[in-house]
Amino acid sequence: MRSRIRVLDLLTFFAGIALCGAFSSAFAQTEAGFDSEYRSVYEEWLFDSKTAYNGKRYDEAFPLMQKAACAGDKESQWMLGQMYLRGQGVDRDDMRGYAWLKVAAEFQSAEYRNTVRTIEDALDAPHKQEATALAGKFVDEYGTRATHMSCSLSSSRQGHIMDRITCVPRYQGKMVLLKRCVGAPIVAK
Repeated sequence: MRSRIRVLDLLTFFAGIALCGAFSSAFAQTEAGFDSEYRSVYEEWLFDSKTAYNGKRYDEAFPLMQKAACAGDKESQWMLGQMYLRGQGVDRDDMRGYAWLKVAAEFQSAEYRNTVRTIEDALDAPHKQEATALAGKFVDEYGTRATHMSCSLSSSRQGHIMDRITCVPRYQGKMVLLKRCVGAPIVAK
């Protein structure tokens, strides 16, 4: 009788270990190219990047804005594109700026699409081809599909005017999955 209890205890013990191992590896496993973060960390990136940008602290804003843009936040992608076009916190790069604006314009915002169209109309044929190719790579890497972001219009002032794009990352339990920047991130100047 005692040996049966001992065998059952051992089987229960090992089954518990196997279950714990399966749970912890499933929890710890993150899709390749993504980081698992608390939603509050993601929201802090957004807040800190926009606060620094609005305070004209571009060197501080750029790396945070870049992280949020790579994760798929459309407003951050838009602002990062503007930073590249203006040389704010980074060396000016019109092609990269356009590419980020094109990724942001993937969301059907009239402002975003009209600005992208204006830039495209101003480009000569060789530059337009180069810009389109780079933008295509950025959309493939950081577009809504690639980042698993869900974006929608919302009101910034709790009213009826939908004037803000809000993006929500995919959840994995209590954590959110955030797309990492591919390659070495560009360092602020």
